[in-house]
Amino acid sequence: MAAAVVIAATGCSERASEPVILPDSTIVFPAKKGDGISATITLCRKVIQKTGKRIGMGTIFSIREDGNVYAFIDLENRFVYGDKELMFHLDWIDPEGKSFYQKRIDLSPTDSSLTINSSISVAPGKRQAGEYFLRVYFFRELVAEKKFELQTEDQVEKVTAKITFFKNIDKETGIMNGVDTVFSMKKKGIVRASIDLANLSVYQDEELSFQLDWIGPDGKSFYKKQIDLLPVDSFGTINSSISISPDKRQPGKCLLKVYLFDEVIAEKRFELRLAE
Repeated sequence: MAAAVVIAATGCSERASEPVILPDSTIVFPAKKGDGISATITLCRKVIQKTGKRIGMGTIFSIREDGNVYAFIDLENRFVYGDKELMFHLDWIDPEGKSFYQKRIDLSPTDSSLTINSSISVAPGKRQAGEYFLRVYFFRELVAEKKFELQTEDQVEKVTAKITFFKNIDKETGIMNGVDTVFSMKKKGIVRASIDLANLSVYQDEELSFQLDWIGPDGKSFYKKQIDLLPVDSFGTINSSISISPDKRQPGKCLLKVYLFDEVIAEKRFELRLAE
């Protein structure tokens, strides 16, 4: 209902009255002149500062204490105005249709930026579940908007992982042999882990970065493995293994943690014992 109100209220002299919905769900109000400024909006839950990589892109986000929603507005035809300073306003709208945060961004003629950005906190004390909008104005004319939803953490579908420890795989049947959580330490002994993943399609086409962290009885990490995976299917499996030779490992209770980006999505303990 809110979307209908937004669209109906956006008649303007320099923009087409009928919006266009892009494949990424950005609602765009094209310039009447073909070379006018246009914008696409990308929303994500995190940005890697060193690389600028956008993590968790989408339109559904969980309300969480340390959570944020980041917006990146990529501009087209940025330089058609020559030496004129460009003024943008970013307006965040809550489920009741009220503006709760605005940001003005001015781009000088010497500024070569093709992207502008903004972010909001989605902590429980500040936000409620519901449907939100981000609207982008160029010289006070609406050029693009995007709808997104905030859900409580128990509402949001998440990638899950199930860890299975085993000794080896039968080459003929593909069945895991020696499935257990207790293993005897041997010179050529190996513990293998198979991690079954579900709900990968939550991230659509975004590359997922998993990290497997093997932790010894002393609580210290002794081996890490990073696996990057494209969620082509809604289900997949990743694997890792460690040597359990007595000259490399200490007996005791160990732990394997599985991270997706920076969040633990599964962990499981296993025990190493000296061979009798």
